[in-house]
Amino acid sequence: MDERLRPWVTGIGTRRLAGERLVHAPDTATTLVLCSETGEAFVLGPRDRAGYHAGRPARRTVVRLTPGRAQAVLGVPVDELVDRKVPLSDVWGSRVTDEAALRAALLDRLASVEPGRSDLVHAAARLLRTRGVAETARELAVGERRLRTLFGEAVGLSPKRFARVDRVRRVVARGRAGEWARLAAELGYYDQAHLIAEFRATMGVPPGAYVAGNLPPVTSC
Repeated sequence: MDERLRPWVTGIGTRRLAGERLVHAPDTATTLVLCSETGEAFVLGPRDRAGYHAGRPARRTVVRLTPGRAQAVLGVPVDELVDRKVPLSDVWGSRVTDEAALRAALLDRLASVEPGRSDLVHAAARLLRTRGVAETARELAVGERRLRTLFGEAVGLSPKRFARVDRVRRVVARGRAGEWARLAAELGYYDQAHLIAEFRATMGVPPGAYVAGNLPPVTSC
């Protein structure tokens, strides 16, 4: 990855889809997606619920913006983008049609952007993985109400929702049948029942059903 992108982007990659069923896990990140077959780029806002979709053959270039940095990169409050897909041209005022143009537009945008206030929110996003909201606010020497306001604008989710989605994503990444009690202890849930309830509310099915492939009906992507 270009070193100039590292403070702002957690990953850039290409995904080839063969028409399989797609699981869109909940995500704390705001993402830029280029659809190669149409030459259109979109901003996908954060989402706190999973989606299950019928896929089709496609190729996607995906740029995941670093939590806490998206507002500075895009120039709009991220809480306006939650659960939405918005043409990138509507946000930046110019259209990109290929990967080179997307990277160039991103670098051009970042040339005039200072981290500034996003430093605090970025630090909060890191702390919330292991700390509660009150403890995070104290460590950053900011009031809880102020933190919630800044965090919502920059990340799109409240600190509490952000922590919940992040934790469920770690269960999805690490979960195996029969390991829920261990994961609950490792990830800071009260107990296994708490993990299962939070997983079901976010993913639409309990973790055992998810691991077994018993997923909700798909909808159009």
